[in-house]
Amino acid sequence: MGLRSSRLPVVTLLDGQVLVDPSDAEIIDASGPKIDPERQVFDVVVVGAGPAGLAAAVYAASEGLSTMVLEGEAFGGQAGTGSLIRNYLGFPRGISGAELAAQAHRQAWLFGANFYFMRRATGCAAEERS
Repeated sequence: MGLRSSRLPVVTLLDGQVLVDPSDAEIIDASGPKIDPERQVFDVVVVGAGPAGLAAAVYAASEGLSTMVLEGEAFGGQAGTGSLIRNYLGFPRGISGAELAAQAHRQAWLFGANFYFMRRATGCAAEERS
């Protein structure tokens, strides 16, 4: 590609885009659906995609509310790295944190929740809609 080693890593996406020394957020933005939280209006914004945030997203989206989940890293939070979670509702014999997080993420997404990864909330305000 004619790039010098000081300009690594290089990420080539399936659509042909080439990203040179991208941040995690730039990779997410280039490879996923575009969400513009400055212009879009959501009924519910969930900050954090750990088990509680994912549960909130499932409940909100399943009720037909437009839902966005902001997550600074990846879904699952600290629980996502747990080998066996035995105190979560519905899994009396336990479930791995990764599987719990994956199932909850998939369920929220199927109900229509939007996920905005590699972003952190810097403020929060409620606005009246007419």
